[in-house]
Parts: sequence; structure tokens; C-alpha cells
Amino acid sequence: MKTMTNDLTIQALQSAVKAADCILLFAHISPDGDALGSTLAMSLLLEQMGKRTQLVLDGTVPGQLQFLPGWERFSAPGDVQCPDNALALAVDVSCIERMGACRPLFTTAAQQAVVDHHATNPGFGQINLIDGKAPAAAVLVYRLYQAWEQPIGKDAALCLYTALSTDTGNFIYDSVNAECFSIMEGLMKAGLDLAEYSRRLFRTKELSFVRVLAETLPSLRVIADGQIAGLQTTMEQMNRIGADPYHVDGVIDYAIDLEGVNMAYYAHEKPEGGIKFSLRSIEPYRIDAVAALFGGGGHRQASGCSIDLPMEEAVAQIEAALIAALEGQRA
Repeated sequence: MKTMTNDLTIQALQSAVKAADCILLFAHISPDGDALGSTLAMSLLLEQMGKRTQLVLDGTVPGQLQFLPGWERFSAPGDVQCPDNALALAVDVSCIERMGACRPLFTTAAQQAVVDHHATNPGFGQINLIDGKAPAAAVLVYRLYQAWEQPIGKDAALCLYTALSTDTGNFIYDSVNAECFSIMEGLMKAGLDLAEYSRRLFRTKELSFVRVLAETLPSLRVIADGQIAGLQTTMEQMNRIGADPYHVDGVIDYAIDLEGVNMAYYAHEKPEGGIKFSLRSIEPYRIDAVAALFGGGGHRQASGCSIDLPMEEAVAQIEAALIAALEGQRA
């Protein structure tokens, strides 16, 4: 379990921040609530300290997360020039490959740092603040607010809540611990409107998502004596209903939430070709090793990968890997 969160690391990061003329903040490709919320909260923290920041993203902010204050500040890497004496800070980025087209800009900076909670993170910065046991990158950003004695405003509270709640499945994953609720106490005191934003994140559904779900549910497959479930969506279906790739977020839940299912996958064709897989498992089963077989990664119970094959062949490979993993972990 990767852990590099001692006081010396926090002090080293603070020194790098103070010395930099500008901080470039990076989120990972296909950004989720933790990546966006934690990066935005980190930007607010740094600006309170008098620092200039630029937010960089290879991709777009999903529509359902465009309520986050400052989301429109993310720029494409091609639109950003790396200033002299810049600190590049990757937030919630598990490996440098997950930076996509941002990678050259990140490595060009005078100094590089990482703030992350993925246990598989190799520590690709010169300064690496990593805690593989933290449920979300938001936890590390919250710790920095405390360590650097900076107040949390209402906007930062919303960003951190979004990050923490989405990466814990609305506080139901096994990664949830007492620190999560201590953080929530702090965010509520900072003015978080929990009722409004919990509904936005976990109850409100875009029409396109419901249409994707209607197309996808008939594909349900249950194998391995009911312990593995799978769903799939083709690009032909996505195009016919006018859905975008980010409209598939949450579809996997309808497979893993089936009674008796311990592992699940959701496969959807990518516009550029190939199949993207979302993988989930129920404790004590873990799914990250399956994702790693195909060049992917993530967490023990929530990971992902892509396979550059037609749907039928890609699904066959994933199902075989899941069956092997299930049998191996039962042994």
C-alpha cells in the first residue's frame, strides 16, 4: 500500500508552492467527481495563499458536474503555455499515462508534484503526496487545508463534498472510514448545502442517461452461477439516441447491485474504436488485478480498462478473466 503523506512531504509541497510563480493543476482523462472536485478545491486553496493557478484537462467536464464552481476554468493542454518557474501538480492521477495529452506540459514544468490516493501510483512526481488508504483524493486536499491553516469556503466545501461522496459511492464503499465523516462535519460547518447537491449527484438523472439505460439493460448477462453480471452498449445505440460517452456513468451499478453478484462489468464502444470497461466487485473480492491485465487500473472494488477488439471478442476476454479471478479468490 503506497503511502507518502508524512509531515516532511507536506512541508516539501508547501515549500514548492511558495517558490513557484504559477501552479499548473492537472486532472486525469475521463475526469470524475473526485478528479474535478479535488483539483478545483486545490486551486481555491492555492489562490487563498496568494498563488496564481491554471487548470488543465485533456477532455471535457461532464455536463452533470458543471455545477462545480470554476469548472469552466479547465483549459486544453494545447491552449496553455508553461510559465517559467512553474509547479505542475497532478491531482487524483494514478499514473502519468492517465494525463493523456497533458503529459508533455506536466513534464515541462520546473518541478512536478502528485497528490493522489491510488495505491498503485508509482510516484511519478518529484514530490509525491500519496495515501493508498485514503478513500478519495479529496481527503488529502482537505488535510492540506488543515496543515496549511487555510479556511474552507463554501465553494471549496462543495468541491470537496462532490469529490469525496462520488469516490465513496455516496459513503457506501468499504473504503469509507471515520475520517470521511469528520471531513463532512467540517464541510457542513463551511456552509455545504447537502440536500441540494446530494440530490444533484445521486438522484437527478439526465434524460440521455435513462435512454442509455433503456438500451443497455436488455443486454444483461449473468454467468458463473449468478456471481458475475455484465452489460454492454454499442456506438450504434449511443448514436441512435444521441448520447455522449459521459452519459454511461452509473450504468455499471445495475449489474453489481444484483443480488448474489460479486463481480460485474459494463462494456461500451468508444467513438474512436475499441471497448471501454467499467469493472466492479463486492468485498472481499477485488477487481483491480483484472483491469491491470488489460493495461487498466483503479481501486480494489472499482477499476477500468480498454480493449481494442470488437465487442464480442473483448467481452469474452473480460468474462474469462473475471471467472479466473473469482475462482482464484475463492480458493
